[in-house]
Amino acid sequence: MNFIKKQDYPVLLLLGLMVVFFITFLVAETTLMEDEQNTHTFEAAVETQQNTGTEDLRVQNESAVPAEDEEIRNAMDISRNSTDYQFLRLDETVDLSAEELNQTLEGRGILEGQGETFLNAQEQHGLNALYLISHAQVETGNGESELAQGIEVEGTTYYNFFGIGAFDQQAVSEGSSYAARSDWTSPEAAIMQGAQFISNNYVGAGQDTLYAMRWNPENPGQHLYATDIEWALKIGNILEAHYDSHGISGDHFDKDYYQ
Repeated sequence: MNFIKKQDYPVLLLLGLMVVFFITFLVAETTLMEDEQNTHTFEAAVETQQNTGTEDLRVQNESAVPAEDEEIRNAMDISRNSTDYQFLRLDETVDLSAEELNQTLEGRGILEGQGETFLNAQEQHGLNALYLISHAQVETGNGESELAQGIEVEGTTYYNFFGIGAFDQQAVSEGSSYAARSDWTSPEAAIMQGAQFISNNYVGAGQDTLYAMRWNPENPGQHLYATDIEWALKIGNILEAHYDSHGISGDHFDKDYYQ
């Protein structure tokens, strides 16, 4: 049997202190990272959102009207949400085939039959294909909107499936102008390059859930994807329905946004 020698005590004490220091360091770093990420309380975020002059709208009788402060608060309130899928990490991909995605796209107007394109967008840009489909459904009125059908600009038809650059008051003219500048001359180009835009400017920049794209908890009132206060909720509900229809469920949800 080996016994600890008296002369070994200082070494053991030093090792013990080093272990304690290391654990304390890890705890401090973790807390610091959480504090850096969660830079606002919910109330502070709501107040900032309400007072930065952003356009926050709600849809009423097919028209967009300014949202009241309490409506904004309720839309931002994580505890009041009706679907967790507005908090799904959008870089969580799905293991579905092009044929399975085409089943989801049946009856979706110009989006119908584009399963392989959405799958390619997932593979190339790392975005969930079912999310991309859900987003496109909302922005194109299930593939039937004027902008989705293609807008002719100087003899060339352009497509915009994700509402990029299409602000509510002049959605068609501004959305088609953006598509023209981006040279989205086919549905496939609108899907692939639209996904690239979202990946580069939002998901890849840390706004990696629908909620974060809409409300940007780290910088409330800035760099918001949409003006409709129910935008994330609407897409999240459609996304959840698609998951259910395929008999799968999401794995990674993020609700830890506020102090």
